Amino acid sequence: MVEVEAEGCAMAADATLDVQDEVNVLDVLVVGYGPVGAVLAAMLGRRGLSVGVVDPQKEPFPLPRAVGLDEETLRLLVGLPGLAGLLDRVHASGRSAILGPNRRVLIELGLGDSELGTPVAAFFHQPSFERDLRAGIATLPGVTVHLGRSVTALHQDGEPAAAGGSGGSGGSDGSDGSGAPDGPVVAELDDGSRLRARWVVGCDGASSSVRAMLGVDYAGSTFTQPWLVVDVETPTPLAHLPYFSFVCDPRRPAVTMPMPGGHRWEWMLLPGEDPARMAQADGVRALLSDWVDPDSVRVVRTAVYTFHARAAARWRVGRILLAGDAAHSMPPFAGQGLGAGLRDAAALSWRLAEVVGGLAGEDLLDDYERERRPHVQAMTSAALRVGRVVQTTNPRLSRLTRSVLVTLDHAPGLRRALRGGAARPRPRLPRGVAGSRPAAGRILPNPRLRTLGGHIVRLDDLLTDAWTLIGHGIDPTADMDPAARDWVDRRAATALTVVAPGGLRAVSDVSCPAVEDLDGTLLHALRTRRPLPIALVRPDRYFAGLVAAPLLGSDLLDPAGHLRP
Repeated sequence: MVEVEAEGCAMAADATLDVQDEVNVLDVLVVGYGPVGAVLAAMLGRRGLSVGVVDPQKEPFPLPRAVGLDEETLRLLVGLPGLAGLLDRVHASGRSAILGPNRRVLIELGLGDSELGTPVAAFFHQPSFERDLRAGIATLPGVTVHLGRSVTALHQDGEPAAAGGSGGSGGSDGSDGSGAPDGPVVAELDDGSRLRARWVVGCDGASSSVRAMLGVDYAGSTFTQPWLVVDVETPTPLAHLPYFSFVCDPRRPAVTMPMPGGHRWEWMLLPGEDPARMAQADGVRALLSDWVDPDSVRVVRTAVYTFHARAAARWRVGRILLAGDAAHSMPPFAGQGLGAGLRDAAALSWRLAEVVGGLAGEDLLDDYERERRPHVQAMTSAALRVGRVVQTTNPRLSRLTRSVLVTLDHAPGLRRALRGGAARPRPRLPRGVAGSRPAAGRILPNPRLRTLGGHIVRLDDLLTDAWTLIGHGIDPTADMDPAARDWVDRRAATALTVVAPGGLRAVSDVSCPAVEDLDGTLLHALRTRRPLPIALVRPDRYFAGLVAAPLLGSDLLDPAGHLRP
């Protein structure tokens, strides 16, 4: 990675930029180097794309903001450069609770068992995470980071971005299937230099300058209700507050959660309270004293925030796309704000790699928004529903809510189901994008496997950033027709044969690695009523579907040459 800072820039760096401006065109320019932009840059750089990153800040934000990750996002992250040890540095969580005004548990919600090889949920320290990820990105030769710089203008086909690209996400100017401009995007920086890129992704937050340059509306609501967040360091974890909890107290709704090395509280501020005064030391001390001895902890952060439920009207304009908070923002009550942005990065990175590599048409990028928007809308709606319950200050309504929760918790069958993870949403892609083939849109499990040599590994240890073919007791590449062979070879797809424990001898003659599924989760996902023994798995670890053997080109591409859903 090449890192260039605006202040004190050497002449050699300026010369490099001039050469780049005149000759080199980046595959992707990422605007914003927060967690979403950094993850996208890492995913693209690991795939061998040339990537530029621009951010006005020279260092990550020094204090934690997001604190929670779920199993899917943890799985995405642990494979990135610099994050191999992430799971050793998080605070794993297996359940959550809703507490009443007296701090007694009204209902416990279990998260169930993970099938992805990570904790179902975990709390992390965002500044450490970002520093580790940036250190990993520094090992990627194709990624150049420009810190202390801002993008001041974007041009497509020589025109301002909003006018120069009418395509994408349903628009078309007739130039091709997506309506994207023919030439690269030119980004002007605040130091007078320019960067040219085939694609630009705005990951620059809810106040996105990229979105503003595109003239894209950011519709929705901004809620005026203020909340006070307080982070503390503790010598040891707080034994009486072991997991994430909502507090249904009409006198002051609250949220409490453990963090690596400390704890976080969030308190709803009440009408008439001065947010600035409540955030001062005496106000914070008074709030903490109901939960912990204030002298036993060290306050490291206080902040007052309001929240938004907004989404950009379009996530693509020509060759410019939006991701993370630049595309959408949601209330914090579902804990999915950062996770939604990281899913954006995963869904976008493999599509950009296919398009840049000439393996797919640009219309593949329109599936990004069609796939991600429904999930964002669902999570936003869920967060709003939870928020309405948590923020209740009406004593009668709060009492009724608590009574219902206690009743649910004491219903034997329901109690068992809820504590076993029945309420946890399982990731699945929209059918309209994933397609109608069996298993399409379901997430690939990550079970323990035994290899022919007797080694125990996780499925992810054998996969790459490419597509995967998994044969249920067969070699998935056997007897492919020429079109399928070409498709597989051009993508350097991984091939595996999976069998039940004890079945390796029966498939010892296959041409690809054979493994035993020790957990049974992968074999369960491959089981169908019809004989469809080959699984197609996308680079982001979602099933594209199950198909019959042998694999044919018509299983992969439609008559127009597009990836078949």
